[in-house]
Amino acid sequence: MRLFSEFQSDSNASYLRAARAGNLEKALDYIKSGVDINICNQNGLNALHLASKEGHVEVVAELLKLGANVDAATKKGNTALHIASLAGQTEVVKELVTNGANVNAQSQVRYNSVTS
Repeated sequence: MRLFSEFQSDSNASYLRAARAGNLEKALDYIKSGVDINICNQNGLNALHLASKEGHVEVVAELLKLGANVDAATKKGNTALHIASLAGQTEVVKELVTNGANVNAQSQVRYNSVTS
C-alpha cells in the first residue's frame, strides 16, 4: 500500500508541475490516469492556481472545461482569480471571470481580486 501511496503522491506532484509549466498534454494525461483535477500541494495550490499564476490560458481553459473548481482557495484564501490578478495575467483573469469566478471573493488578507 505504501508503494501505491508514493506513486500516487509522485503523480500528483508531476501533474501540478505540468500545469505550472503549461504542459497541457502531460496534465491531461495525469487527469486521464486518475489524478484528481483539484488536488493541491501542501500550500493548498492546485493546478488551476499554478497555471493561472504563470499565464497558461490554454491550460486554465481546459481545466475549467473538465470541471476544476474555479473558486477553490489556497490555505491563505487566495483563488485562481486572486493569483492571476496579482501576477498581472489579464488573459487568464478574463478566462476565469468568463467561467464564473467570484469577483467578490476575498482572501485572508481581505484582498479583492478585481478591485484591489
